[in-house]
Amino acid sequence: MVPQTKGAVIFLLVGCIVTISCSNNKKNMPLIPVDVQAIPMVHTEDASSLVSDSGFTRYRMKAKVWDMYLTDSTKRYSYWHFPKGIYVEQFDSLFHVTGSIVADTAYYFEKNGLWQAIGNVVAKNIDGTTFETPELFWDSKAPANSTNVFYTHQKVKITSSDGSFQYGNNGFRANQSLNPYFLFSVKAEINVEESPDSLRQNPNRPDSLRSP
Repeated sequence: MVPQTKGAVIFLLVGCIVTISCSNNKKNMPLIPVDVQAIPMVHTEDASSLVSDSGFTRYRMKAKVWDMYLTDSTKRYSYWHFPKGIYVEQFDSLFHVTGSIVADTAYYFEKNGLWQAIGNVVAKNIDGTTFETPELFWDSKAPANSTNVFYTHQKVKITSSDGSFQYGNNGFRANQSLNPYFLFSVKAEINVEESPDSLRQNPNRPDSLRSP
């Protein structure tokens, strides 16, 4: 019995020493402040999600990385971040694709319902018209027929399905369908193809373009 008692005492002494040592180490450990707004509360990779609006599936969203950030004050997700790009498709009631948006990165601010797409943004409507701009805002809470659903103050190039294009040096604004749209500081260029016969028959052409 004596050896067992000594063993128990030794075990207790070793336990006390380890406990004291751990306590001292914890006191000496540096405290690193953590900013909850700088660390995503939810991190998702290769994300694919369907988004509903008024009870109907309206969008499909795909992203390589989807981070959700939380604020202390509201305990709601203050914003989403898509640092490696995003692709969004828009559907009608029959699940036909009516438009799309692709960008290098994007943010979604939950409180305002505002999307911000940044870097090589390309949007397309159902008519095949494409909108190219370095930055595009999408107000998901605006009425669908409002002309301020999509907007930007950056330069935008709009290319129609026939190949003609326009520039808006100070941006544009449009409704939910990106049609109609309104350009600011417009510059337009139209591609016209003419046959050699039409060049010869046009008297207003320079002599260098006419057949002898």
